[in-house]
Amino acid sequence: MESASVSVYDPVLDADERLTLHSAPEIVGVLRSLQKQRAMISVYFDQGREFILTAILAVNPEFQEIVLDLGADARTNKLLLQSTRLLVVGYEDRIKVQFVTSLAQATMHEGHPAFRVRIPGSLLRMQRRDYYRIQLPMSRPVKAYLQLSAEHPDQLQEARVVDISCGGIAMVLATTEVPLAIGQIYPACSVNLPSVGTVSAPVQITYLSDVALKNGALQRRAGCHFIKLAGSMQSMIQRYINQAERERHLLRR
Repeated sequence: MESASVSVYDPVLDADERLTLHSAPEIVGVLRSLQKQRAMISVYFDQGREFILTAILAVNPEFQEIVLDLGADARTNKLLLQSTRLLVVGYEDRIKVQFVTSLAQATMHEGHPAFRVRIPGSLLRMQRRDYYRIQLPMSRPVKAYLQLSAEHPDQLQEARVVDISCGGIAMVLATTEVPLAIGQIYPACSVNLPSVGTVSAPVQITYLSDVALKNGALQRRAGCHFIKLAGSMQSMIQRYINQAERERHLLRR
């Protein structure tokens, strides 16, 4: 599903600069680390509606290229090679790595079909292990309000927050009809933290999954990364996490 008036993720313009690599040798080093670890790589395209699972076969800075294995499905591989925008996501030692590239080309690697993409000019390493994440109980729901369009700030989608950290949130929407897409940035997401206040920042969708309930209804779960969350709001989240942990500790006594 496409979302109107939603900006597309750009790791140079939109990401926290502390997490973005711009040095070509550093970027090549991360990519070669992913290759050495034989890390599973997800390549998303068609506004997040399609993806393949693959692995890096070679990193060739002399040709400014990354060579990746084809996916298991021929139809999806064909669609990927026709796409003009790819979001590439992997994990290096549990640290999320992602970048955007514009085009994939068919190639051969050691006698087998593969595809190649250009080495990116920037690469985002989300050091999520730096953030302590806490799951929130359903008995005391925390609400989030996602602004779907910069042109219509009153167009908000309500969701229940499942977990939270200073890096982002996971939330559940009661409907699957909301036009969300992996890799896109939404202008604001406000989270009402009981006894603390409201935090708000642009968010990037990093994960989407539809979950079937026992009654057959579907819910949509979305993972979001805060973009340039203000220090004061990080402090609010940390204060809320500390408060929730104290309450949980008391209940265990």
